[in-house]
Amino acid sequence: MTIKAFIVDDETPAREELRYLLQQMEGVVVVGEAGSGSTALAGIREANPELLFLDIHMPGISGIELAQLLAELPTHPLVIFATAFENYACEAFEVEAVDYLLKPFTLERVAKAVSKAARLMGSKLAPGDVTPTAGDGHEGCTGKLPLYQGERIIPTSPERIVFAQADEGAVHVHTATDRYRSRSTLTELESKLARHGFVRVHRSFLVNTNHVLEAIPWFNGSFRLTMDDRNRTEIMVSRYHAKDLKRSLDL
Repeated sequence: MTIKAFIVDDETPAREELRYLLQQMEGVVVVGEAGSGSTALAGIREANPELLFLDIHMPGISGIELAQLLAELPTHPLVIFATAFENYACEAFEVEAVDYLLKPFTLERVAKAVSKAARLMGSKLAPGDVTPTAGDGHEGCTGKLPLYQGERIIPTSPERIVFAQADEGAVHVHTATDRYRSRSTLTELESKLARHGFVRVHRSFLVNTNHVLEAIPWFNGSFRLTMDDRNRTEIMVSRYHAKDLKRSLDL
């Protein structure tokens, strides 16, 4: 199936970068683009796209407002927000966005968002028809998580987190370069981060699937993961949690 995509962003370089990445994917064709929400309305009516990449902050109509207007139409494209602002995730999912991409984009992350939209199209379901998984409510959407180094509080976006580990009663959260302490339990983090691509792979580990470098099949149906932090941390996936990982990575 071919997905017709439309890009809305007031920054020309951002549109060019996203268009370039989408052109690398088979089955995706960019049928139009616009530099503002108001001009996008006419272009969307004419091009009739199935998937809309939408910035948040734009002159005139904002991305959230445009998504709300489109949602009132009998038929409208699925929406993926593509923005530099990470603190609008709650509003994005309230208008039933498929995904929420943060600039700068990567081919892997954009491809994952497109795959998610393709699955919805193939199942003929709107985003609001998808049954939420545990922890998928809006109460888990908080923008940044408070992490700690000594007495310092470090607000951290979920996209920066590579994995979290429970160890001897403490929960440590790892980014690509640093380790922090969380005051949440691993189960609480799992609930808060579910919509950001995090999967419980072991009773002691929660991983961000966007930071998995490789997944190697292991004994008895389990896996060994290599993460993309600077230490290339290896994490074993328990047999019990392997099915959740396979579902998340489309294995």
